[in-house]
Amino acid sequence: MISLRHSEPSQHRQECLCHIDNRQRTRQRADNARGDAQTTRAKTRTLTLVAAILAFAASTFAQATPPPPAPPRPINWPAISESKLGNGLTVVLVPLHNVPKITAELSLLAGRGAAYKTQPGVAQLAARVVNEGTATRTSLQIKEELRSIGGALAIAVDHDATTMTASSLSEFAPKLLDLVSDVVRHPAYPQSEVALAKTNFAQEIEEQRSTPDFLAQEELDKALFGAHPYGFTVPAPAAIKNVTRDALRTFAATWYVPNNATLVIVGDFDVPKMHAEVERTFGSWKRVPLPPAPKVILPTREKRQIYVIDRPGSVQSTILIGAPAPPRRSPDYIPLRTTNMIYGGAFYSRLTRNIRESKGYTYSPFSSADLRRAAGSFTAGASVRNEVTGPTILEMLYELDRMRVEPVTAEELASAKTYSIGGMELELESQASLATRISTIYIDELSHDFLQTFRDKVAALTPAEVQSSAAKYFDTYRSAIVIVGDYKQIKDQIAPFGDVKVVK
Repeated sequence: MISLRHSEPSQHRQECLCHIDNRQRTRQRADNARGDAQTTRAKTRTLTLVAAILAFAASTFAQATPPPPAPPRPINWPAISESKLGNGLTVVLVPLHNVPKITAELSLLAGRGAAYKTQPGVAQLAARVVNEGTATRTSLQIKEELRSIGGALAIAVDHDATTMTASSLSEFAPKLLDLVSDVVRHPAYPQSEVALAKTNFAQEIEEQRSTPDFLAQEELDKALFGAHPYGFTVPAPAAIKNVTRDALRTFAATWYVPNNATLVIVGDFDVPKMHAEVERTFGSWKRVPLPPAPKVILPTREKRQIYVIDRPGSVQSTILIGAPAPPRRSPDYIPLRTTNMIYGGAFYSRLTRNIRESKGYTYSPFSSADLRRAAGSFTAGASVRNEVTGPTILEMLYELDRMRVEPVTAEELASAKTYSIGGMELELESQASLATRISTIYIDELSHDFLQTFRDKVAALTPAEVQSSAAKYFDTYRSAIVIVGDYKQIKDQIAPFGDVKVVK
């Protein structure tokens, strides 16, 4: 009896366990089936994705060359009106209604070398302090008034001009012109601001002269332009002490005058109303006789000359090779600009492919065609390890001579054209850039249709014209080479390339 009572539950449990086991196996089979289905779908998706990637890769690699650039779109040039006030101020108005803003650029033909023989640095200091107070406004008042109209005012000095660039919301254009007129016509040059500017300028010069790039460019400008104002970069720090407040006021009274200026205004305005505002704010500005323009008498070399600025302990050499170039208004400008781009003025250039990509001498070689109002220069440069100074100069000269004697390839010329045209059109997308480009026309005495015809002139260039430009301006036989580095470490390498002069 006892045995029977104990056996019945045991049998029942076994039966239950069998049912449970069967249910678990059933669920497991269902789970496995679902898992198999999911795995199959995942594999299918993966295979589909791989197939798509392979198809895309096949189509990509099957294409031997990338598609050509789209043809340039036509440019809708704004109307440009030019007039001259009775006092000689040239006024250029360019209505552009894309944003409710205006940009005014006032250019004065007073470059950094103006009056440098008697007062070196006076032009740079005059520009630095001109917006720090007028006869009726303090420096703080000028800044507060600009903020109140969403405005800005900046002053810059380059080789040819002192330029004041101002901008604001277009509804405040009369106020902006009032401020610009007051700053340029009535600079007070407060003594405290002059003293601060002199201290800051002297410190900046000391810092600049500690860098090899600055020293090399300064020496190259002297070698190419000599006593012309283009040969002046910055004064000796000690000379800045001699520039007085009275000297700055005299400089401004001599050079900041309407018959030495061009005012370009670009933005959202009505031309007749804007012209009336310009007449109101600048019409009473007094014309004065201008100093004579310096004669362009540049140094000449009968053979290549090397100038070395010795920096004992330097582990690398900074190299610049330079030659004279024409003024910006020359018809040779566009061919030379494009020739420079192929040689070293862009990342795909011959110089980069040679001494960076092929030989690994340097990270960022370069070249530039810097054409100015009176004269210009072509420059090629690189910074390299001491031990490859001579080989680098050899390759730089080799690539210059190759440009002179061999036509460039169609691919090189097409790339340079695309880069030039695209870069110029990007520059013209903003008010400020357009104002600067138009100002350049007047500073450098370019034809008034320069911007409108630039694209067509670049597009029409031929390999023969590029080669002719290189033959004319890549003068490797009478060039100036400036090297900043440890002369003891490099003198034997550079001696074969020309007479060496160590600059103190």
